Amino acid sequence: MMLSFKRILKSRPFLISLHILGWACFLFFPFFIYRIQIMHTGFFLKELVDNLFLIGIFYLNIYVLIPRYFNRSKIVTYLCSIALLIIFITAQQAALNFYFFKHLGPRPGMMVRLAKKSNDLSVTSDSFPPFHHRRMFFSARAGMGETIITSSARLDSAMVPAGGTVTASGSAVSVASTGFLPIPPPHIFEEGPTLWEYLFFPEVLRRSGFFALLMLFMSGFIKIALEWFKSEKQREELKVEKLNAELKFLKSQINPHFLFNCLNTIYSLAHKQSSQTEHAILKLSTIMRYMIYESNEAKVLLSQELKYLHDYIEIQRLRLPKDIDIRYQLNGDADGLQIEPMLLVPFVENAFKHGISYTEESFIDIDVTTTNDMIRLIVKNSHFKERVAERGGIGLDNVLKRLALLYENRHEINISETENQFIVDLKIVLNK
Repeated sequence: MMLSFKRILKSRPFLISLHILGWACFLFFPFFIYRIQIMHTGFFLKELVDNLFLIGIFYLNIYVLIPRYFNRSKIVTYLCSIALLIIFITAQQAALNFYFFKHLGPRPGMMVRLAKKSNDLSVTSDSFPPFHHRRMFFSARAGMGETIITSSARLDSAMVPAGGTVTASGSAVSVASTGFLPIPPPHIFEEGPTLWEYLFFPEVLRRSGFFALLMLFMSGFIKIALEWFKSEKQREELKVEKLNAELKFLKSQINPHFLFNCLNTIYSLAHKQSSQTEHAILKLSTIMRYMIYESNEAKVLLSQELKYLHDYIEIQRLRLPKDIDIRYQLNGDADGLQIEPMLLVPFVENAFKHGISYTEESFIDIDVTTTNDMIRLIVKNSHFKERVAERGGIGLDNVLKRLALLYENRHEINISETENQFIVDLKIVLNK
């Protein structure tokens, strides 16, 4: 279930749908927060084209400029490209504003919608001259409402009330009302500004520059974040590969060492011409099958690992004198649990290697208990202070490294010794 959900999140259709949804919010959200909206299809078309160009520089930056210049340390070229993009967007939006407002003529009933619904301004004359649209902030305050009539080419100030109308005839513009609403009015021209003037209008420069920089910043931030996540993923993959290589190396040391001990046992039985030699060889074949076919897996069933452990103990029993006390006890249910292969045997092997003496009293006590998803291994063996460890053995260091790599923060091991015994107490939390 979780894997299929992750697969859906990484699928191309889902990512495309996510992009479309995000850009749809970007395109339509401003219409809900504008203080003034011009209810004209040309206005919406102009906004759509402006935003499509902004979306274009977003993808141009994230897929072309950053990989080709920024990531290759061509910072000067990248900054020059950014500057050219900002100039291009400014020119594009100025040209589109010029074209839009040049051809925008009032229509009967065309609305300039204010922030308050009661403050609608109705343009009723077909001969109203073209004007330069800019943001207007409306606020009501006490005052006398009156009709203002001017024949000048530019309307510099007016008292426009709630529900008032603006009409024009030729060059005469009138603002009529019975109420009041003072506003900083728009500049109204008989002849609209030129394209060159549009390029340097503060509103055009501010709006185009701000949104261009916003898109470039967003795309840069997203690209850098994606690259960071990608590098982190690659770092984790390298860490896993290094871990696997180290584990294979450690495991490759265990197998020959373990086989060497088993062959020594069979040699000892054959030398004594024991009737148990054939039985030992059969056990060895079972062990070899496990080592060849199962130990290369990432995890094996705990029941298989315990059977492998049991077979090893049985081989060791065959070669040792009957007076050496060897006890193996298994408690709990191992069904469904998994463990890394060849992880328990080294502790038992260490006990047989260093805890047996043919001249002194010796013993080996092995206790395995499984509870829920935890396994506990307790190995006790005789301890002889005068014995020197054989050279060439991998000892406990090898398996301790494997535990640290495989079960970090999920295992606990205590190794202690007294005057006459050596104790290993291992607890591992397993995953089903």
